[in-house]
Amino acid sequence: MLPSYVSKMLDVMEDGAPYSTNQIMEMLGLKSKETFRKNYMNPALEIRVVKMTIPDKPNSKNQRYIKQ
Repeated sequence: MLPSYVSKMLDVMEDGAPYSTNQIMEMLGLKSKETFRKNYMNPALEIRVVKMTIPDKPNSKNQRYIKQ
């Protein structure tokens, strides 16, 4: 079963559409990047329900995330 934060994030993302961190945070109504990374993005990446568009440059300003 998915953690509730990850599940909430996946609910606002469309399949196959690339999203920036800011876009996802806005859709979730979040302000803190630190909270977003810790509770939403990092767990989602760990369990591979979200993938990076530029995996070899995780901190790139052009980084986008795609729901698997």
